[in-house]
Amino acid sequence: MLSFLYVELNCFAIAVLLAIYLNIRRYINKYLLDQKIYLTLIYVNALILALDAAMWLLDGLPGLVTHIAFSMFTTAYYILNPFICVMWYLYADFYIFRSYARLNRRMLPVMIPALVNLALSVASNITGTLFSIDAQNVYRRGPYFLILVSISFGYLIYSMLFTLAHRRKIQAKDFLMLLLLPLLPLAGAVVQVLHFGLSLIWILSTLSTLIIFINFQNVELDTDHLTGLYNRRQLDSYLHAKSQSAGTKAVAGVMIDINNFKRINDGYGHDEGDRALAHVADILKRTFRENDFVARFGGDEFVAILEMNDKSGLEPALARLKANLAQFNEKKLAPYEISLSVGYDFYPAEGAEPSEFIKNIDRLMYEQKKKLREAEAKQLTIEN
Repeated sequence: MLSFLYVELNCFAIAVLLAIYLNIRRYINKYLLDQKIYLTLIYVNALILALDAAMWLLDGLPGLVTHIAFSMFTTAYYILNPFICVMWYLYADFYIFRSYARLNRRMLPVMIPALVNLALSVASNITGTLFSIDAQNVYRRGPYFLILVSISFGYLIYSMLFTLAHRRKIQAKDFLMLLLLPLLPLAGAVVQVLHFGLSLIWILSTLSTLIIFINFQNVELDTDHLTGLYNRRQLDSYLHAKSQSAGTKAVAGVMIDINNFKRINDGYGHDEGDRALAHVADILKRTFRENDFVARFGGDEFVAILEMNDKSGLEPALARLKANLAQFNEKKLAPYEISLSVGYDFYPAEGAEPSEFIKNIDRLMYEQKKKLREAEAKQLTIEN
């Protein structure tokens, strides 16, 4: 009876994963790497659930064909256990750093324990190292089963510690999501190791996958997929809410534009132009506080909305922006230097239409951009 209960639970979890896949497949051409990793998580999780269900059904059934199938399913199950744990770490790494190069450098070292487990899993059909299936087709854990447990636990724990170490690089809601994702499978794995016969880990892994899906849906609605900042839709909603609430705090708006962005696109290609937008987004994330609202306004323009006790709080923020921009250029993280034009003002105490406020800081930004262009032209004239 217990076997059929777990088979039913696994089938339900597979149905949940299928529903998630069918819902997100329309975004297939938009996938960033973290979303591709997420899609792989769905595939591997569903496959493990199917293998687990098959193992429950075949355990103890007689026959040579059953023995061969049982051995194949169990081997695949053991091989995939650490791989899905690796996926949780890879997802967290790219979600935080958004760096393809970083992930490529770390891929092979990270995969070594999983590859060791792969070799041991295949060899266990002969040696019984991790598991064995006797003549009566009864599954048993092997004497070195804890190697699999240690590798899988290691990946999950490392993923959590990695997220904790880099929590300042992401928003609080994203930090909690990334921390919770490996925690649920880890809790299920602990119970499963201590109580042989229970099967919880992959049900809880499905729950983690569902949490990402819910977050993914929210991100699609309110986030610019290229920069990870809020989008224009959220900016309009945020400003409308602020205009309706009379608070005692000062509200400042900062319009930021990338100078000579067309030159970057024309000189280095549109992919590099996209990376320039992401670089500026990272600079803004480091500059403004967690409770500040930062959005991509459109094209190469960004808006930050700051709420502060008094107007003196704006100057330090602008100073941080200047310092972070200079630091980026000094490190030569791109084959070009990034220059920004900035326009800023405070929301009128007597209130104003959000659209008028945006037009005002946009106008101030373009005034600074015009001055920079005139200064560049004057410099060229002097040099010639």
